Amino acid sequence: MDLMAPLIHEFTYQAMAHDLLPIKDGDKATFHMKFNEGTPEFEEKDIELCDKDKVWVENRHKHMKDTIDKLMADFQKFLDQNPHFTNSNSDTTSINAIKDMMAGLPQFTEMKEAYSLHITMAQECMNIFQHHKLADMAPIEQSMATGLDEDNRKAKNVLDSVVRLLDDEAVSQSDRLRLILMYLLYRGGVIHEDVKRLLAHASLPPQDGEITTNLEQLGGRIIRGGLKEPKRDDSPLFPIDPKVPIPEDNYMSRYNPAVKHMLDNLCRGILDQTVFPYVKPPLDPNEDALIGQGSLRAAKPSWAGAGRKAADNRQRIIVFMAGGATFSESRACYEVGSAMNRDIFMVTSHMLTPQLFVRQVGDLSVDKRRLDIPMERPTQTVPAHLFERPAPPMGASPAPSLGGGAPRPPPGGQQPQRRPLPPGGLPAGPRMGGAPTPPTQQMAGMSLNPGQPNGYDQRPSSSSDKPHKLEKEKKRRNFLGMKKS
Repeated sequence: MDLMAPLIHEFTYQAMAHDLLPIKDGDKATFHMKFNEGTPEFEEKDIELCDKDKVWVENRHKHMKDTIDKLMADFQKFLDQNPHFTNSNSDTTSINAIKDMMAGLPQFTEMKEAYSLHITMAQECMNIFQHHKLADMAPIEQSMATGLDEDNRKAKNVLDSVVRLLDDEAVSQSDRLRLILMYLLYRGGVIHEDVKRLLAHASLPPQDGEITTNLEQLGGRIIRGGLKEPKRDDSPLFPIDPKVPIPEDNYMSRYNPAVKHMLDNLCRGILDQTVFPYVKPPLDPNEDALIGQGSLRAAKPSWAGAGRKAADNRQRIIVFMAGGATFSESRACYEVGSAMNRDIFMVTSHMLTPQLFVRQVGDLSVDKRRLDIPMERPTQTVPAHLFERPAPPMGASPAPSLGGGAPRPPPGGQQPQRRPLPPGGLPAGPRMGGAPTPPTQQMAGMSLNPGQPNGYDQRPSSSSDKPHKLEKEKKRRNFLGMKKS
């Protein structure tokens, strides 16, 4: 829907920092920071850029110029509240002077790290902005993205401006490739020989020609068959109204991503249903108009909650961006949600930077086996050695199975050699290698009476003693069990 958004330079703080600075954007977005350089308290660490950082949350969607002004104004406010820290000979309008002053403020411990981080990031962004002449690139990029110049008129002499930037050694190779890609999208395609001329003029390798060709797989027209081939009628989804004046502060950020226009029309109830059809059509055909104007049924009488604070029950809109989203598009969600009183959530697989987008476009022509895509990886299985059983020792009989069947033969198919049993069916003594003979005679002579020495009964045992005593006892009694006199 919008191929210009991931290519154009965005000059808001968050987008510019991710575009120009070496920020590690994995599970966490971190920036490597050095504190107290040249002092015994020198340390290095990675600081996370998250919602817990109030300075980051307040300034990430602001223009870089406004961000620097806000950081310096906040620091000046602190100096006004603490005049004893002010040095009359110091220049508080310089970013480096502010950093040096902050390093020596022990009372500023809680916010010192956050302000040092963001002042350093802002300073490095502005250094790259000036060194690589992004100020000269911004107007022509905005003209190619919008099709209009700074006066809201049709852009002219675009190719001359692009060629002049391609000849400038201060422009990096990645920016040169971006300029060529944007120019091809702006023109709606050129002949193949012109693409080669632009790449050679920018001193780019021929391999970058595959990146320009792969843009056609995303819907962009790059190559035309000839000069006489008619142009396609690729009118933009949301054409810009040239009658709307451009604010003076936005001359470098005149372009708005398509998702901002889509959300704005959605909230107003004027989004074209033929281009953006419903997955499940609403029951009420006038629902779009009610969304933009507000339903009278949903309005509550004011007298019912005169003494209570009404809950802020705002409509929620979830935007899913397939293939990644840019930081300019996330900024658009914040701006439309704030202006239209909506809760807009953006969901995507990953956040795109211009370098990452160009690299992924180049990967469209690479064999999938070289990309190591997580979904294409083979299913991991349990290692086979976890199911292997150790071989029984030589000469030992295998343990019987739980099912009562025959014991499992050892690996290799060889049956274990069993020793022949001696005559009589009993195992031989220790001399023959078998189990020893049970001591049956010794066990018969043992006594459980602890009073006997050695645990053996010294009296001769006779099995007939007890029956004789019972017989004599019976003879002394009659049949009624009474003793005879």
